[in-house]
Amino acid sequence: MKRILVTGGAGLLAYQLKKLPPQDLELVFLDHAQFELTNPVLMAERLAELRPQVVINTAAYNLVDRCEVERELSWSVNAIAPQKLAEICAEKNIRLVHYSTDYVFDGVKKAPYLETDPTNPLNHYAAGKLAGEQAVLRASPAHLVLRTSWVFDWHPTQTKTFIHTILKMAREGKPMKSATDQASVPTFASDLAEWSLKLMRAGAGGLFHAVNDDGLSRYDWAKSILAEACRQQLIPSEPPVESVLSSCFNTTMRRPDYTLMSNAKLSRQLGCELGSWRAGLRKMLAQMK
Repeated sequence: MKRILVTGGAGLLAYQLKKLPPQDLELVFLDHAQFELTNPVLMAERLAELRPQVVINTAAYNLVDRCEVERELSWSVNAIAPQKLAEICAEKNIRLVHYSTDYVFDGVKKAPYLETDPTNPLNHYAAGKLAGEQAVLRASPAHLVLRTSWVFDWHPTQTKTFIHTILKMAREGKPMKSATDQASVPTFASDLAEWSLKLMRAGAGGLFHAVNDDGLSRYDWAKSILAEACRQQLIPSEPPVESVLSSCFNTTMRRPDYTLMSNAKLSRQLGCELGSWRAGLRKMLAQMK
């Protein structure tokens, strides 16, 4: 039986992986305290104890705005830690699955990004994630990096997501604004978990864009959430959303305005269509009922 160690064991993606393990795989989940990414000695000890064949690293510092302030911490978790983990795994002949972000792109292309397109991070979070993914890929050709975006799904304790916030504002009758000049692809975490295990089984290595179909703006994402919530009677009616530019929110951090990624390479590798996030949204909201 193949043993897989999953870091970030309390997080959203790890929660979805817990629901998927097939009979021939043993998944071991460790949280932040049990597998400290910034402590290479502890990581090496844990890997020696558990002797996994694969590590799936779901842990990251993804509070994008705070990364601009807590730069040392975010770089340590997003850049240095994946490098150390990847090097330790390579030494021990362990395959590593690591996750990166659409934010490695600057948004200038205005057409779905391919894995071969040049990167140009605009903020500290993105720079750290890019350094981390590059270090993982350098450490071993067997390692796997999956870039993803706008990951969502139901989780028993994570209730401060974009979807939760939109629904809370709708129920409270608060005015809503959402940006038309930020576009990406929502990705259902259950799908991402399934793709990860399929790639692991296939022995795939290298870089893939792991997102669902159908990119859209943040404004249209908010509207889609409200429309589906109304259909499922989570809210009594679909409230209006004011379309604005992202500058309306007075953020000083630079964000790329267009980061749709093409999932064609991943679709070819898995031999199937990856499907729209719309089915995932329906499933998530049904669970929230």
